[in-house]
Amino acid sequence: MANFQVSLVHWLAHAAPPIAEFMRSKWGWPMAESIHFLGLSMLVGCIGLFDLRLLGMAKRIPIAALHKLIPWGLLGFAINITSGSLFLLTEPDQYIYNPSFQFKVLFIMLAGANALTFYITTYRRATAPGASPDAPRTAKVVAVVSLSLWIGVIVCGRLLTFFRPGDCPREGPGVIADCTPRTTANAAH
Repeated sequence: MANFQVSLVHWLAHAAPPIAEFMRSKWGWPMAESIHFLGLSMLVGCIGLFDLRLLGMAKRIPIAALHKLIPWGLLGFAINITSGSLFLLTEPDQYIYNPSFQFKVLFIMLAGANALTFYITTYRRATAPGASPDAPRTAKVVAVVSLSLWIGVIVCGRLLTFFRPGDCPREGPGVIADCTPRTTANAAH
């Protein structure tokens, strides 16, 4: 896995020089950060509100009515994927080797699987015309897992800036690199 990470960092570092140049400009990174936070607000605002409704808050609002916000949350997710890619293309080594980033990606993937679980198991029962204001128990479990995973994504996103991977020890990284592997180019420095 560490060899794949090294190859991925090398490929990303050379994939889009104009993007890296823009991101390193005076306004590139601040603009991308602002857009990223707007996308996150849309995503977590819509998904979080829906999850809270599944857990029993605001029972006067039908679950199906709040479900209409989900496309806005997905738009926020698309904004985050796009803006996050700008960061990754600019400083790939600071992300690929960063355990915070690795956990963030894991939590995002698990959140996607969790959402799929909701649609496979309880979506129709929870949003059917005349459905009970109380969501099915499975939907409530999915909502708790969803909120927990998105909180994990946010926390890991914040921790990215506080943990910057350094050089690996001479024996190299473990199975998954959480340090910058030594190459002949950076070992000479």
